Amino acid sequence: MYDEMQERVEGFASLILRRYFCESDVEFLISTFDDDIVWLGAGPQQRAEGKEAVAACFLEGREDLARCHMYGERYVTRALSGDCFLCEGDSWIQPGEDTGLYFKTHQRITFIFRLVGDELKTVHIHNSVDFSDIQEGELFPVQAGRDAYRKLEEKLADKDRQIELMLSQLPGGMMICRRDEVYSAKWISDNLCSLMGYVGPEEFSECTKNCCRGFILPEDYSGMRRLAEESLAKSDLYYVEYRVMKKDGSWFWASDMGKRVWDEDGEEVIYCFIADISEKKERELQAELAGREAARQTRFLMQLYDSIPCGILQFEPEPPYRIVNVNRRVWESYGYESEEEYREKYYSPLLMVLEDERKKIEKKILSLRVGGGTVTYTRQARRKDGAPMWISVIMERLVNADGVDVVQAIFTDITRMHLLQAAQELEQRIENQSLRAATCTAYPLIMSVNLTKNTYNCFIEEQYCPFARTGNYEEMQKRTLEDIYPSYREDFEKFSGRESVLKRFKNGERELYMEMQEKGHDGKYHWISIQLICVENPVGTDVLAIELVKVLDSQRAEQARQEQLLRDALAAAKAANSAKSDFLSRMSHDIRTPMNAIIGMSTIGQMKIEETPRVQDCFRKIDASSRYLLSLINDILDMSRIETGKMEINSRKFNFAELYEEISSIIYPQAVEAMIDFEARQIEPIEHYYVGDALRIKQILMNLLSNALKFTPAGGKILVCTREEKRTNGHAYVCLMVEDNGIGMSEEFMKRIFQPFEQESSESARNNVGSGLGLSIVYNLVQLMGGSIRAESRKGEGSRFTVCLPLGLVDDDEEEECRRKTRELMKDVEVLVVDDDELVCEQTSAILEEIGAHSIWVTSGREAVKQVSDAVSEGRTIDVAMIDWRMPDMDGVETTRRIRALTGTETMIIIISAYDWSSIEEEARQAGANFFIAKPLFRSTIFDTFSRLGTACGVSREAEMEKQDFGDRRVLLVEDNDLNREIAQSLLEMHGIQTDTAENGAEAVAAFEKAPKGYYSAVLMDIRMPVMNGLEACRRIRDLEKHKGGMVPILAMTANAFDEDKAQAYEAGMTGYLVKPLEVKALLEELQTIWQ
Repeated sequence: MYDEMQERVEGFASLILRRYFCESDVEFLISTFDDDIVWLGAGPQQRAEGKEAVAACFLEGREDLARCHMYGERYVTRALSGDCFLCEGDSWIQPGEDTGLYFKTHQRITFIFRLVGDELKTVHIHNSVDFSDIQEGELFPVQAGRDAYRKLEEKLADKDRQIELMLSQLPGGMMICRRDEVYSAKWISDNLCSLMGYVGPEEFSECTKNCCRGFILPEDYSGMRRLAEESLAKSDLYYVEYRVMKKDGSWFWASDMGKRVWDEDGEEVIYCFIADISEKKERELQAELAGREAARQTRFLMQLYDSIPCGILQFEPEPPYRIVNVNRRVWESYGYESEEEYREKYYSPLLMVLEDERKKIEKKILSLRVGGGTVTYTRQARRKDGAPMWISVIMERLVNADGVDVVQAIFTDITRMHLLQAAQELEQRIENQSLRAATCTAYPLIMSVNLTKNTYNCFIEEQYCPFARTGNYEEMQKRTLEDIYPSYREDFEKFSGRESVLKRFKNGERELYMEMQEKGHDGKYHWISIQLICVENPVGTDVLAIELVKVLDSQRAEQARQEQLLRDALAAAKAANSAKSDFLSRMSHDIRTPMNAIIGMSTIGQMKIEETPRVQDCFRKIDASSRYLLSLINDILDMSRIETGKMEINSRKFNFAELYEEISSIIYPQAVEAMIDFEARQIEPIEHYYVGDALRIKQILMNLLSNALKFTPAGGKILVCTREEKRTNGHAYVCLMVEDNGIGMSEEFMKRIFQPFEQESSESARNNVGSGLGLSIVYNLVQLMGGSIRAESRKGEGSRFTVCLPLGLVDDDEEEECRRKTRELMKDVEVLVVDDDELVCEQTSAILEEIGAHSIWVTSGREAVKQVSDAVSEGRTIDVAMIDWRMPDMDGVETTRRIRALTGTETMIIIISAYDWSSIEEEARQAGANFFIAKPLFRSTIFDTFSRLGTACGVSREAEMEKQDFGDRRVLLVEDNDLNREIAQSLLEMHGIQTDTAENGAEAVAAFEKAPKGYYSAVLMDIRMPVMNGLEACRRIRDLEKHKGGMVPILAMTANAFDEDKAQAYEAGMTGYLVKPLEVKALLEELQTIWQ
């Protein structure tokens, strides 16, 4: 019951005070008076008794009242005797902004209320407000409040002038713009207008459509807007740079930094500051801010105050240190949503300080005096969510704008910098520990030495010290001397003696070094180094040094290893030099041998000119020797290309069967001549076409087969076998195996078999020829093509080389269509296959069955004749017989003759031969053979043969070339060497090609210029010639063609075989490129190609 009455009394007292001070309602105050009221006011004359007298006083002072704000109310109520209640209260009062008065005072008031019936009446009022400024006749300090307000306005005006002056000194201007598509301007300062060359806001608005887009260069606007909006999406602040177009058309670079706010109209706007940041722009811009009322300036300053990236907090300098003012950054830094939420949590800044630091911070606060300077410190704090943060604080005691004595604290959030610093310190500690560990590892013993005081100190605790960690330096050296190897003791004493070291340091030496052997814990002597380094003494004159002891056992071992490596390298260099010398010796022999044959056969041919067969034999031997000499030169050039990285691998579609036929046609006759059995096999399936470098594959096989021929004696055997190993990633891995039963190689030579210039024994080779480069070239070509090579050999048993190359697969629809058609190519045709090799028989039969044939096979001529005889007696017809030429019991020609006698013309007979069949063709056809087919029997070879049945088979490209009529062609042959010119002219005219000649490029250009258009079908141009070389001549001819019209083919003829030479020729305008010595076949093929 009492609590309810207490609440009623205090509410009544609060109502009286608010009606009087906040609403100037005197009548309400008088209505609460009881008849015997006693009033005691703040002024010396303010007292009265009785309702009428007290009411008269308040009515008389009504005009002095001003509406005030009242806050901070507190009341204490006590019940007196009877129905009376004592209520004491205190609060703060301050005039409203529109009163023209200014003061802030603390009042105390005492009421005594009497309960009359159910109504409270006032019987006593005592107001103890400090109204020392109340003048006589005033109930309220009106004049003093007006004076204070005027002074405040003057201060505010002075601050406005200071702000205006400060803004006028800034190199730019302010702008308030709306956050729309064009950032339309809501307000722009005169400074900014002036910066852009406009008279004022009106002209700016007219010329720029009153928006940012109107003065920002179009190419910069979209980028500026994107960056600004990205920043505003993350926070209220942004910073951008762009180019501003001035009124006169010139432009300057500007920086724009701003903050997004909501103004008094509730509109989202951007306060931005735009400054000229051009390098050559250093003039100060004067700005005038006029016509701004005080209230707007105040709001602007408050927004600026809240935008500063520092927390600003003002609080009372005495306990309990109540907070007076805070800016936005304060409560945002601590993670609060509003100032109200922050103030509900903290009324004093000390509550934000961690408990263990409060006394220290409070001591700093109490030490502050007005005008006594600042105090700075850094401390840890906690955000609302408990996250730690670190702030840097500057505190100062001052009188604020309200005239109140406060402590102002400005703090900056340095959490990121603190964490970065902590991370750097941790990294530095780790680095120091690592450095310390590395140093200790490198130097197992480190000690500091004071040579002046004759002391030492092993200051690294982790290191083992064989004696006391500190002590007398000379005594320590004496104990060490006992473990030094005897032959080093005298040198050690001279090196480490204190007086000796002092003398050497005095003479300018700063680092002393010695290596010796010392006995370790294991009782063995170890190599160590001792380093004495002079250290500058920063605090005295004592001579200081650092002694570093290092174990050198591993370095000595490494030194020995390096010396051995140098010896090995020297031996390898000598071996390489010996190999090259041997190579040069062999080259001299190998080059002189065919040259001797060429010269000798030429002499014999001239002497036996009347003996045509002998002359022809000389020519054949000259041709063979020349070709061998050319192969030597080609090997050297290929090795040069490989070593210089200029060897190029081409990737083109090629006919795999044709490649094999070319190789067989070259190798087989050589094998026959050397009485060596040569056999080529393939394991199906093998594709007709692959993608790769056919030339280099041919070179690899020719090198391997040539070696096999050289090192396989008569009666031996050479086998080349081909198969696909696997397919992956669009490539077929094709394995080429070359095997012989020749002399073989030793294990020692196998280790260096692929090195250049290496031969195990050239004497064991046929004709003692070879450069030692062939296998090295093969190895490098295989590597360049992404393949692998494996060599196997045993001395006296033979060798096997296996090359595996990745070749591209051909996605050929035409080839697939051809295969589809050949599936029934030989439907219901009965074929007899005859070969002494069962594997050849099996594979051929399988291929024939793929194209619809019914096949049987036998391994001898006699069995074949029996099969045909049985078929004839049974009334069956064997439609086709495929017969190997060379079989042990009965050869192919005899077998053909006997079968033809049994069947007449009903059976088609095809002779299988592993090489050019021209030597047996006439005899075989007389025996009854219809066609010829070459080994190895690829699927594609068999398909093509039976597809072409009915057409002329076995006609070589050379024969076609012979039949080609070149009678209507004329070429210009340009060659400075008389012999070469005569040879080329004779060869061309032998094939019906008319030829004009020129001895140099200048003559060629003159002849071409005189000739009518189209007179020459081609020009064969040597490159290196006197007067004018071939490249320049080619360029001149191409220039003449620009006026005459047409474009004659120009073929380069040169001994320059390198790729860069070929590139220069094509760049000069050449059509083709032929390498000397010229082969008739290659020359005619090239001419036929360009004339088609």
